[in-house]
Amino acid sequence: MSIKDEDLQNQIERSNSAIEGIDAQVYKRIFDVLKKEPDFHLPVSFADKVVAKMEAGKESSRDLFWICLGVVSFVVAAIVSVALTGFKLNFGALKFINGYPGLIVFGIVFILVIQWVDKKLVRPSSRA
Repeated sequence: MSIKDEDLQNQIERSNSAIEGIDAQVYKRIFDVLKKEPDFHLPVSFADKVVAKMEAGKESSRDLFWICLGVVSFVVAAIVSVALTGFKLNFGALKFINGYPGLIVFGIVFILVIQWVDKKLVRPSSRA
């Protein structure tokens, strides 16, 4: 806020005389509105609800902090482990799958069909 605005506010607060200018009219109108009491009432339990939400926010931020700390610690431990042991990624145990692409496709399709049948036929009848 500029010094001119502060001077204008002080003049309006000190005297109720008509001060000219659009800024003066705006400040006068704002002060008149601020003098009125609001026409709504808060429920009796409003303060309790605010405190409960603040406490819930603290817990969730605390939980988020610990989750982030755990993830960062895991990543750091993994990087240190790989660096110290000289780990090399190797799919040697999965090389037998290389000769059976049809079997892999069949397995994926079979699992998807079972899930679809379960969703369409079994689950709706078990809700009754």
